[in-house]
Amino acid sequence: MERNVRGTTLERAPGGLPAAGVADAIEGGVERRAMDRLFGLYLLVSGAALAFPAHPPGWAWLVLLHVLGAAFALGVPPFDNLAARMAARAPRVTSFFHDWYPLATMPLLYKELATLNVEVWGGRYFDSVIQAADQAIFGTQPSVALSQALPYLAISEPLHAAYLSYYPIIYGPPLALYLLGRRGDFRRLVFPLMLTFFVHYLFFVYFPVSGPRYLFPPPGGELARGPVYQLAHHLLQGGSSRGAAFPSSHVAVSTAMTILVFRFLPRVGPLVALGAAGLAFGAVYAGFHYATDVMVGLLAGILIVVLAAPAVGRVLGGRRGER
Repeated sequence: MERNVRGTTLERAPGGLPAAGVADAIEGGVERRAMDRLFGLYLLVSGAALAFPAHPPGWAWLVLLHVLGAAFALGVPPFDNLAARMAARAPRVTSFFHDWYPLATMPLLYKELATLNVEVWGGRYFDSVIQAADQAIFGTQPSVALSQALPYLAISEPLHAAYLSYYPIIYGPPLALYLLGRRGDFRRLVFPLMLTFFVHYLFFVYFPVSGPRYLFPPPGGELARGPVYQLAHHLLQGGSSRGAAFPSSHVAVSTAMTILVFRFLPRVGPLVALGAAGLAFGAVYAGFHYATDVMVGLLAGILIVVLAAPAVGRVLGGRRGER
């Protein structure tokens, strides 16, 4: 027996974990199971693109990685026993890996999108559909017209900086929750975040849109001399995946994170909201996204967190055989 800070008595489980800790572990198991199943299903659905005939170099290795990754995530024998042995031998390392592997693998999953959508469509993109939507709604192409209407370095640099805030927006709040020891909140934040990523990634595979930066010239003149402008365009030049424009995952994820941060870290909510708003405006201003990409991404981020994630989490978190 031991007493907690409130003076109540906690019983210990056989392994030395307090009863309250046992309850937390069970809850964590449900949340982790939901995340594992979501991850495994994404690998299978996205990997189905590799069944199309336009095989790129190295496609067989991608098939193998998708199958093995899905088998581990879904706990298919004998991988379930292997995972159990790893957890028994190094529980803390395994627990850390289990919590962080979805976020850690996102850059790799993003990078393969260009290969997967070429596998499906052979290099065809659907920009004409999104350009027509922008033209119908705005009477112009905002991804070009906006920077031309506001060609000022004092506007361009903050908006490009806001676009780059995407990276701390993704990893900052989860890291803060983890370091604060709020592991349950960490998992409750990561699941809807990853669902938002995966929904958009499947769009990028099966309905690829290049985005205006592949088809229109970037904002030029004085704007191109800004250091933040140069950094943002340099990073996208080297790290973006073609076909990953519609809907904007940058906007959807930052919108989803804004909602989640107000739920779990409300003190930093206004800061994240400011970054997300600047990111959305900057994505069009800088010519990285069509305005339609941004609008649909904004709506998708809200709907996924508020409606889809709770329902999907309940379904995927249930034990086998549960109804």
